[in-house]
Amino acid sequence: MRSSDPPAAPAEAAEPRWRANLVLAGALLGTALAVVAARIVWFDAYWLFRERPSWVEITGGANRLLDRQTRRGKVLQSLQRDYTVALLGSSTVYHGLDPAEAEGPFKGRVFNLGISALSGRELPIVASVVASRDEVRKVVIGLDYFMFSRSDGPAPLKAALSTMTGRAEARLGSVLGLYAIQDARIGRVAGGDDPGGWTRDGFRITPGLPPRLTQQNDATRRRTTVPYRPDMMGHLEAALNRLAGRDLDVYLAPVSYAQKRVLADLGLEADFARWRADAARIATAHGARFSDLVDVGADTHFDPAAGSTEAWLDNLHFTPVIGRRVLNAVGLRGPGADRP
Repeated sequence: MRSSDPPAAPAEAAEPRWRANLVLAGALLGTALAVVAARIVWFDAYWLFRERPSWVEITGGANRLLDRQTRRGKVLQSLQRDYTVALLGSSTVYHGLDPAEAEGPFKGRVFNLGISALSGRELPIVASVVASRDEVRKVVIGLDYFMFSRSDGPAPLKAALSTMTGRAEARLGSVLGLYAIQDARIGRVAGGDDPGGWTRDGFRITPGLPPRLTQQNDATRRRTTVPYRPDMMGHLEAALNRLAGRDLDVYLAPVSYAQKRVLADLGLEADFARWRADAARIATAHGARFSDLVDVGADTHFDPAAGSTEAWLDNLHFTPVIGRRVLNAVGLRGPGADRP
């Protein structure tokens, strides 16, 4: 071959073949991701996307993942649901306040964002998530003493959820995250130890507990009820600041006679009274309507030795029987439920 001859044709064709292979690989990867995402959305283990996933029919609403990963589940649900009223707080909220019992213009517009063992320091994070939803105009925050006393608890919510980037990553993870892939099967959802089940609006239906369990819970409260930490109230202020511009209600959750007895036996009545006063001062200073509902339900009897009652599941958790009074107090039910 003379030096003036053109290059061989195969060398010229190599680059187009490489590009074609790259496009094919990308298409295959995209197809695989689409199939995985479709499976995750169809099964919908955390009840994020579908009105009634197939597992609801199988378990009756029981979901071990939502019981054990309540933080993850509730935050993701709050980013996906269509609602205008948010109920914030700990397990007292998701056990006691049933959004289905809201009335007037709030009917069907309430989401229960109660999170098990929510700490006061996590309130600003949850508030940021809710504040990112422009359509949410009313926020009801239920406070309990444990939120501002205990320093231990489950792994806290990620602070990144307070940012747009963090929330976007959480949304993406709910479709393509490793946990989402692993959890998209009935064995991960069914078979929990806790009786009862969840509703789509974040409420947990829980049957009454036998004396053995209510006594265990009473013993747990005696171990875990500790002095009030006033320094944690700054987190409540931060949460209220992040929700500025919304219609805000703050209430102190009803407390059973049994739990008041625990506070008295441990010498913490003064701590409890100081917490009540501080919560009232901070809430009103930030323009929120404040309701001290600690004594709501005082006319109902609860003895841990006798098991749950119609009004109380255990020392800390009230049922919708008392929850209806709370909904009345914050204007979501009864004569006050005409505020849009």
